[in-house]
Amino acid sequence: MIQLLDCTLRDGAHVNSGNFGQKCIMNIAGGLADSGLDIVELGFLRNIDYSPDAAYYPRIEYALEILKGLPENSGTEYALMARADEYDISQLSECTGKIRLIRIAFYSDYLDEAVRFAKEISARGYKFTLNLINTPGCSESELNRAAEYACKIKPYIMTIVDTFGVLMRDSLENILYRYNSMLDPDITLGLHTHENFSLALSLAQYFADRMNGRRNIAVDASLMGIGRAPGNLCTELISSWLNDNYGKNYNVMNILQLIQDNIAPLRKFFSWGYSPAYFLSARHKVHRSYSEYLTAKNLSLDNIETILSRIDKVHSGKFSKEYADSLILEVIRS
Repeated sequence: MIQLLDCTLRDGAHVNSGNFGQKCIMNIAGGLADSGLDIVELGFLRNIDYSPDAAYYPRIEYALEILKGLPENSGTEYALMARADEYDISQLSECTGKIRLIRIAFYSDYLDEAVRFAKEISARGYKFTLNLINTPGCSESELNRAAEYACKIKPYIMTIVDTFGVLMRDSLENILYRYNSMLDPDITLGLHTHENFSLALSLAQYFADRMNGRRNIAVDASLMGIGRAPGNLCTELISSWLNDNYGKNYNVMNILQLIQDNIAPLRKFFSWGYSPAYFLSARHKVHRSYSEYLTAKNLSLDNIETILSRIDKVHSGKFSKEYADSLILEVIRS
């Protein structure tokens, strides 16, 4: 079984600080369900003041209010994401059944806390996913440990998260081999890609073909690829391909209408998609925020390349403004 998970409202929130507007949020959530998407992610659980116009929710009850205005659609599940180190799990109420899936994002050094977080979520009646941030950048021992913990706590989905857009087919194959051999067969394997190398669709196709008949899988995508620069796999592209190659029945024209009405207008104010600066951050396997920061400083691509090439392993996985500023001074003075 292949499931298509749309993360427009969650990953897209990185683009516009979650401020889609209440009507737009409801249009997207309802429209994706009407289009036959298997899972629709409504946004983030986050310790923040609530606004009905933003896809951030301090309590799940606020997200449930969105669903009250939507027609029942038994074929679509709704999800929310929470960072294990950024959300107060005591604020999560018991599952009522309308939102049944909580996606847990965490860095490898936060695995123990993420497991405790997952147990709290499960105790409240929810299914959960484990989204290991920067999966391709993890060591063999980190991947093994994550898989071993997953077998103990049984996530619904274990997601390969290409946070920095560094994934290539050979590295994906290595992770697939490891996870497929280690994970219990009833754990769905997920894939979340970014467009640093413009390979998101190709990797998703390879993922589907490689795992066909071996394990249930889930593929993340977003409308028009909206998401933290450089963006994600496009829902409209992968849904059409799954229709043609795996007998799915997603309503692609309805998806395109959602883009025209709700996402395309955002292009007037925000940008996402492939750019050379993010290609360089992926090439050097460093946090994409470095390219974002250096681009905002109006540095040339050759200076960005030089700075990114000097980022050490200690700082490559997590962005440090102070460290970036020190490298900028070093390059400018040289």
